[in-house]
Amino acid sequence: MKDTDNLVEEAIRLATKWQNRANELQTSQEQARNKKFARLFTNPRDKVVLTALIDQSFRSGSNRRVADQIYYLLTTFGIPTFFSFFEKFLMLLFIHGGRFFPWITVPRIIKKMRRDSSHMIIPGERQALEAFLQKRKSQGIKTNINHIGEEVLGEEDAATRLRLYQKDLKNPAVEHISVKISTIFSQIQPLAFDQTVDTLTKRLSELYRTAANSEYVRQDGSRVQKFVHLDMESYRDLAITAEAFIRALDQKEFKNFTAGMALQAYLPDSYHILQKITNWARKRIGDGGSPVKIRIVKGANMELELVESAFFDWPPAPVDTKVEVDANWKRMVDFGMLPENIKAVRL
Repeated sequence: MKDTDNLVEEAIRLATKWQNRANELQTSQEQARNKKFARLFTNPRDKVVLTALIDQSFRSGSNRRVADQIYYLLTTFGIPTFFSFFEKFLMLLFIHGGRFFPWITVPRIIKKMRRDSSHMIIPGERQALEAFLQKRKSQGIKTNINHIGEEVLGEEDAATRLRLYQKDLKNPAVEHISVKISTIFSQIQPLAFDQTVDTLTKRLSELYRTAANSEYVRQDGSRVQKFVHLDMESYRDLAITAEAFIRALDQKEFKNFTAGMALQAYLPDSYHILQKITNWARKRIGDGGSPVKIRIVKGANMELELVESAFFDWPPAPVDTKVEVDANWKRMVDFGMLPENIKAVRL
């Protein structure tokens, strides 16, 4: 017990040291941005307005239509309270006059939105993306490409997205990509579990095959296989993603190929899924295969889960409190860090 207490105290000291150092390194611009985001997250209505503004600003190629949508949102829900005084003033000018000159105001609004989100979202245009990737590579920083966009609405879109991921994997500047299963198959149905998993297994195999046949040259000259990581979405996709992940990698051609997926600790089932993947992975390395990777996160789809549970009158899939989320996260990490497990599943 004494050793455990010492370990806890040392962990607290180390975490405090890291946080204090991070605070010291923050620029004035980063501090202002963090305060702005703090104001955003304390007002649910602001999150709704901001999401709608971003969605409507980039959806149409018509400046007049975008101006109409922004005007409607601002007059219906009000100007977001987390905006700075100057931004609120500009929004008032837009409401009372700027909306009548959309060819002037809309491009400026979009440009500002791009600039304000540039620390989180980078341009996807080839020249800008390549420049960013080369800069990160020269700094020795690994980059994970994650295309914005949720589930596709048809198989034509799914095929287009699959080709996009394969194109990324063939790009010499890309080492690591993240994929959502809902972007490569439009007909995911838990009731048709085996059929859904079979289709996803085939499409994941295409991605894994492309990654396995491609190499990335790091800054130090070492060569590594490209990496494909499966992001986790709603509870609906949890068991399907895990099963497709296992079945695809269970094929003989991928015995020595490493891939990964995410598990969300706010879903109670994630612990049991981690156990299942770990038991499978231990047999895999016992047969001479490569380990896999799991990214354990707290959870990122809370609003979607709440809306879906309310719509169908179901109990929400995530646990009820943050304390339970943290406890499940620690339970998963504790299990994953056991010596016999970490050899098979890297966290």
